[in-house]
Amino acid sequence: MGAQPPHIMLESTMSAVIRSLADSLRRFGDDRLAALLLARPDLTSPLPRGIGPLAARASGATSARRALEALTLPELHLVEALAVLEEGASPAQLAAAVSAEPAEIGPALERLITLGLVWGEDELHLVRPLREGLRAPAGLAPVAEDDPSSEEARMRVERARTAVPEVLDALAWGPSTVSGHGKLAADLLAAGIVVAEEDALRLPRTVHLALRDGRVRRAFVGRRPLPEGPPVREPVPGSRTAQAVERAFEALRVLSIVRSFDEDPPGVLRRGGLPQRDLRRLAERTQVDVLTCATVLQTAWQAGLIGHDGQEWRPTQDWDAHRRLEAEQRWAELVLAWAQGHHLAAVVGTPDASGTGRALLSELTRRDGVRTRRGSLLGALLTTPHVRATEESLAASLAWAFPLVPAEILREESAALLAEAQVLGLVEDGALTVLGQELVLALDEDVTTADARLAAALQEAAPAPVEEVLLDADLTVMIPGRPAESLMPLLDWTEVVSRGGALTLRFTTATVRRALGDGRDAEALLALLEEVSRSAVPQALSYLLRDEQRRHGRVQVSRATTVLTAEPEVLDLLQGSPEAAALDLHRLAPTVAVTLSDPGFALATARRAGLSPQAVRPDGKPVPEELTHSLRGGPADPDLVTIDADALRLPPAEAVARIRAAEEGGIELSVTDRLLEAIAASRELELGIVDGRGGVVVTRALPLSLEGGRLRAQDVKTAEEFTVLVHRVTLA
Repeated sequence: MGAQPPHIMLESTMSAVIRSLADSLRRFGDDRLAALLLARPDLTSPLPRGIGPLAARASGATSARRALEALTLPELHLVEALAVLEEGASPAQLAAAVSAEPAEIGPALERLITLGLVWGEDELHLVRPLREGLRAPAGLAPVAEDDPSSEEARMRVERARTAVPEVLDALAWGPSTVSGHGKLAADLLAAGIVVAEEDALRLPRTVHLALRDGRVRRAFVGRRPLPEGPPVREPVPGSRTAQAVERAFEALRVLSIVRSFDEDPPGVLRRGGLPQRDLRRLAERTQVDVLTCATVLQTAWQAGLIGHDGQEWRPTQDWDAHRRLEAEQRWAELVLAWAQGHHLAAVVGTPDASGTGRALLSELTRRDGVRTRRGSLLGALLTTPHVRATEESLAASLAWAFPLVPAEILREESAALLAEAQVLGLVEDGALTVLGQELVLALDEDVTTADARLAAALQEAAPAPVEEVLLDADLTVMIPGRPAESLMPLLDWTEVVSRGGALTLRFTTATVRRALGDGRDAEALLALLEEVSRSAVPQALSYLLRDEQRRHGRVQVSRATTVLTAEPEVLDLLQGSPEAAALDLHRLAPTVAVTLSDPGFALATARRAGLSPQAVRPDGKPVPEELTHSLRGGPADPDLVTIDADALRLPPAEAVARIRAAEEGGIELSVTDRLLEAIAASRELELGIVDGRGGVVVTRALPLSLEGGRLRAQDVKTAEEFTVLVHRVTLA
């Protein structure tokens, strides 16, 4: 093996032999132990009382499998090779098994040792759950009792090479199970290269390894593949930044559709989510494609700006605070919510595993681990700023970082990233924009700093907003630049004619009627136009607006979220209480009042006013108490799980200090901790096991694993394994 890192050389002088994972962890410095706890946070829940219990927990089946899912491709290949090689293989043997030189595998091997999945120096050991659990590593068949010896397997392969060399080469790096019933299959059976197994043919592991010349992997990919594609071209300098800025403000324009949810809220599907027909309707109203609308709404949901009460989607209280921010700040919050979200907008409408179409704003678009993989892709794009990355190259880059995730999922997420990030102005033609580059840097910062960074980036890249318009007699209005906030109401009254350096809009009868239907005021619009127009408002436009205003409103339709019914004196009492001011009650009759507040808020307000309200359905039947919920804003965060309090508040450095203190004897170990310590050290114990009659049976055993409150151990005398509940175990 090549030159070892300094900390390895220093630690190797402390003891001649590493006998267990616990020995390996005891040689870790504080920084390396903290790195272990940071990479595997489940090890600190609850906080282990010493290195022994920590080692036992790290070698537990559940924790080891979870750590396996976070390995990169070279790390996974080393684990597979160690699961195939004899116990105690050397680093040189391990390197040869993956077709590499010892120096090439150094970084990946060091990472596995830091993660507590491998221990040893000259003799390497894989933790037991992975050695036993990886039954078919690298496409090799599980070990069988009738497998030939390694020498016999080599002899069979040598004899067969003279007859069918091409076939053997094809079999070598393929799967362990093949199909066939012809003469070739008969020849392979006769040569002992394959054995019959039900309806297929199986390559015994030893034979398969002989075909591979003793190697487990054909090649070792130590470095992550970079995104590939044609070079970024920018015929007009600054055009990419201008396009990114335009898309960023376009996303905010689309987000403004949320304002209409108060008057015309979309419905909620039975399983949660936004109906596809409502999504198409909202996309048409905002004059964008469905993917753009879905991306913005999904991001707004993840930011907690919209929510539902079980029946309708509406803005949340966070929306009111959000809309008062500057445009750059609103965009920054939106982008961070997208980057840190657990949902994909690009999969809306596609079927899930059960064939159910994925609805927007529902848990059907949630993807475990997508936030981590999205951040990984953005980081990869940052390393190749001058390349228009293809979906295929991004998927290949992801496959190296997350080798256990199915390829179709990686392809889907790569395509989703390019599409969704472009909507928000972060990616253009497969390459990060200046805004996207700032986002990658912001991902490692706290929320306040990240918000400030992104808002400043957009403010610097965007031209100054304009606050004047050019009106024409053909009912068009041109905004010569980026519209200021004061001009945004124009978008509600017009249709977009063209975009670019200037924004051209047109008033039509349909757009005016739509705005009036949404509750807009034509006189207020005329006042705005007179204020911001360089010229007088065209007479044709004034006539159009005022004529439609007169025709509008012959039938008046209002909206109420909650209806309250009670005796007149009870409603008088409620309406006169100071608590009810927030409800803004409107009396329709002596016994009926309505409010725009949701039912849950109305119930709480009535209770604070000293009344005893009851929630009822439209048919008058009582609603169960657990269903009288308030507006739900945003998806549930999968990171909010129940964990040990120490793990929640302790930084890794503090956790290391407490583990060290326990190791030095400062804390008395419980029965569980003592069992974990014995497992880590492979040490026999005298176990007292309480039987069903209250008696205690004492036996000497070797504890093997402790998970789910059950101890698995091996009786020293009989060599038989048994499992017992931990609460039935006593120790001397």
